[in-house]
Amino acid sequence: MIPAELSQERILFACLDWGSGHVARSVSLLKQLADQGNELVICCSEKQRSIFEVYAIPAIYLPVSGFQFRFKGDGNFTSEMRRNAWSFSRWIKQEQKQTEQLVAKHHISLVLSDHCYGFRSSEVRSVFITHQVSLPPKAGWIAQRIHRKWMNRFSGIWIMDDEQKRLAGTLSNPVPKSNYIGFYSRFQEQEISVIPHKIVGIVSGPEPYSEQFFEWIVEHYGTEDLTLISPKIYSQVPGNIRVITDWKLADAEIASAEMIISRNGYSTLMDMEFLKKKSVLVPTPGQLEQEYLNSLSQLVK
Repeated sequence: MIPAELSQERILFACLDWGSGHVARSVSLLKQLADQGNELVICCSEKQRSIFEVYAIPAIYLPVSGFQFRFKGDGNFTSEMRRNAWSFSRWIKQEQKQTEQLVAKHHISLVLSDHCYGFRSSEVRSVFITHQVSLPPKAGWIAQRIHRKWMNRFSGIWIMDDEQKRLAGTLSNPVPKSNYIGFYSRFQEQEISVIPHKIVGIVSGPEPYSEQFFEWIVEHYGTEDLTLISPKIYSQVPGNIRVITDWKLADAEIASAEMIISRNGYSTLMDMEFLKKKSVLVPTPGQLEQEYLNSLSQLVK
């Protein structure tokens, strides 16, 4: 089962509330499913809903509060994830109970979870969507084992990568019950152009790392004619810098940029497959996945 085969389903969907990458890559997938005649019931935060509604995704929206990761921003990402581990494990159990209730209440026939480990049902097919079937090598065998254990509880796994052109490298190696579904980006059907010398910086990721990246871009590129795409304005910026928080306006700016500055999250890598822009991609400090993906791009160069 892959997205192109689905029609006349009543689908319950949720994606990880972590920065903007998961919600961004879900836009084109949800539009495809809606266009194929499926009914969508989307569990999301108010912020996620405001983004989905920008793209006119037809759905019943159910307000939920996802797990709130707490980070110090000290660059020791592995330790920070460990600090969240116990609370996160409890949240997964709670999320699974809530999902079972929603499946019954809304007569759901299929559950789709973009990296929400507890968003599954024992009553209907439940699919885990990820590019990260395996964690980065430095994550360690214990984390790897827990990740696989949680992931294997689902009926199937959709790998958001291309089997022949692997953007995720060994992270997307297939496992039983998995299918590749290709790249997804909201730019895949958008007209792309280039305005010479136009630089666009994209601020994303969990706090406080997003604020740190905002300040890094301003420090290194603030003397240029720069446009910043950011969830909010974190600090004072020079007068020549525009800061855009509206998603639709942001898409137009990104589509016409000559160069993009961004974190190298996987959703950004998929966007770049369609944008074909010059780029400066900077890993979040200590984020093992982004450091691994960055090492892949260095090998290509």
